[in-house]
Amino acid sequence: MKIGLLGVGHLAEYLVRGASRAESGGVEFVLSPRSGDKAARLAETYRCGVAESNQAVVDQCDMVLVCLPAATGLSVLEGLQFRDGQSVCSAMAGASISALQAAVAPASAFCAMMPGFANAFSAGPSLIHPGDDDWEAFLALLGPVHRFADPQAFETAAVFGAMSGASIFLLRHLVRWYERQGLDAVTARRLVAETFRGNAEVLLQADAGLDEIAVGVTTPGGITEQLVGVLEARGALAAWDEAMDGVLSRMVPGRG
Repeated sequence: MKIGLLGVGHLAEYLVRGASRAESGGVEFVLSPRSGDKAARLAETYRCGVAESNQAVVDQCDMVLVCLPAATGLSVLEGLQFRDGQSVCSAMAGASISALQAAVAPASAFCAMMPGFANAFSAGPSLIHPGDDDWEAFLALLGPVHRFADPQAFETAAVFGAMSGASIFLLRHLVRWYERQGLDAVTARRLVAETFRGNAEVLLQADAGLDEIAVGVTTPGGITEQLVGVLEARGALAAWDEAMDGVLSRMVPGRG
């Protein structure tokens, strides 16, 4: 599998790292020359090729993954020449499938979303719309893959890209609370991470519904009820709705 990468920022680096560490990998990457130092480092570490230009990336690869900045990515794509039979997958937040298809015609267009850093450890989920066997085979090297046929469902699910990043800030905040209370940094970090990983497994593996799980972990008059009560009284949980509505509205004007 040979994939051209347009845009060599943090996301591209995470995806290269994840695909390269997967046992069933076998992906050959051709990088655009943007961020030359990073492209050179990735080329040396993971044996990627570096093309002379964005157009050279497109010319060399049947599969092209777009990790360009969302604000300028479509205009960059419009300046390139794609060919029939090529497959272009965009990881740019907010780029609609119709706009992407128009920019890369006559190539086929697909939209994807992933958290990024977690994909470097093959642990982050990816979304794709519409479905495609080749792109799903690649994304499966980076973690679980969710295929969406309905564009609105994909747009809604894609908000998880922001949710994932925001959750890192939440985890950092909790770790720092423990540190302020005198816990050493290593223990604090592991305790928070292991707690959230354990609760994630509960959601993935337990047969019980979410409300039943919530009741099961909350003793009346206990410490969980106390903590959740303060958060709800301060609007901390409801604020997530407001924030995620805002992201959806930004990505898809008229929604959220």
